[in-house]
Amino acid sequence: MSGMRKDRFGNTITAADADAIAAFDIYGEDWLGYGTRIPKIFEAADRAPGSAYLNAHAAAAHMGLEAACGYRAARPYLEHAKRHAGEATDRERCFVEAVEAWWNDNPKRTMQLQREMAERWPQDLVAAKWGQYYCFNLGDADGMLAIAEAVLPHHSHIPQAHGMHAFGLEQCHRLTEAEAAGRRAVLMETAEPWAHHAVAHVMETQGRLEEGIAWLEDHSATWEDRSIFIRGHNWWHLALFHMDVEDYDAALNIFDERLWGEWPEFGQEQIGAISMLWRLEMRGVDVGDRWTPIAAKVAERELEHIQPFHDLHYVFALSRAGWQDQVDAFLDSMKRHAARRDAYWRPVWTDVAVPAAMAMADYAADRNEGAYRLLKDVMPRLQAIGGSHAQRDVFVQTWIDVLMRTRREREAAHLLTERAKARPGVPVLQRLTQAVNQALTNEPVGALA
Repeated sequence: MSGMRKDRFGNTITAADADAIAAFDIYGEDWLGYGTRIPKIFEAADRAPGSAYLNAHAAAAHMGLEAACGYRAARPYLEHAKRHAGEATDRERCFVEAVEAWWNDNPKRTMQLQREMAERWPQDLVAAKWGQYYCFNLGDADGMLAIAEAVLPHHSHIPQAHGMHAFGLEQCHRLTEAEAAGRRAVLMETAEPWAHHAVAHVMETQGRLEEGIAWLEDHSATWEDRSIFIRGHNWWHLALFHMDVEDYDAALNIFDERLWGEWPEFGQEQIGAISMLWRLEMRGVDVGDRWTPIAAKVAERELEHIQPFHDLHYVFALSRAGWQDQVDAFLDSMKRHAARRDAYWRPVWTDVAVPAAMAMADYAADRNEGAYRLLKDVMPRLQAIGGSHAQRDVFVQTWIDVLMRTRREREAAHLLTERAKARPGVPVLQRLTQAVNQALTNEPVGALA
């Protein structure tokens, strides 16, 4: 094969000149480290239209926007990648096929190819990062960890590889190992935001609130030159810690200054903002008129249904804004979308995502009996919609609130007791557990908030 050069990790890239490779390496560095130069991949692909591999990465970067417009922008790059795949190496073709399967909404095939990439070509850390990202969006914690463990021995000198390993471990509930891996990454490179994030997850899960606040605040200055996603997401985690120590003013300040308004069209900014207001309201905090601008941006999203995890947030925001016509249209569109999915995806959408979305709409509108009927069968299966444990916890908190509002304290008791044991430093959990126990012994419940 002619015109083959190597990237910074020694991987062959077909049909690309030195400038295209240099642009790819900048993109790869910032994709791994959540920098702001990820768009360099478009420069690389445009310079090398015959490189199947570079064009597949450009398609993936557009699809990572998690919006219909991103999929449209990805299409010409994917077509270039497919057209020239026959001239590429086996590794490059495998990545092209994985991105094509992703674009075609074929998760089973995508995961199979992403795992194959990591196992057969572990030196390709940039592709492995996409594999872990995709597994995360499917709630596949085992896949996330398997990919990280496949590539780590080949990149033990790369802090971002340890950050990937830390998050995979955390999502598999291996918390002690996850914290050690995350701290190892930060010792190697202080400004490693994904490792900051993984360690914060561990501290949040264990209820180490003051420690979590100190950990994130100590590293927050290093996020300023990072991408909007990781900046916003790590600040979101810091706001969660402030909520759990009941410093709601601090959480609202983070919302106003860090979580909403920089790029309100970005789906991840919308998700973080929705989740924060949702949680604050469950704690009895008045969030004022903050729902309206978020719902307005959600309403602009063309009923696209990219990920079920996102859809549950979007329908909740529309309902909290009081836009019932938009809620009805969104749910109808979501049902049609679910019916068109393949055999792998259809049960996730029809049996989990759609009833959960309907429940979120009911809960947001204070129709708690309806929310209870819809949620009681889907809660054990919610991992299938994607997102992290911390992100999905908003649904668990909602379920607990539904049980309390509908006077089903007996159903809430075990769940609350387990949460209070796992996170003994969270005051609201202790109060809720006490309230449930009082209710079960016919004692006065008292205030929960």
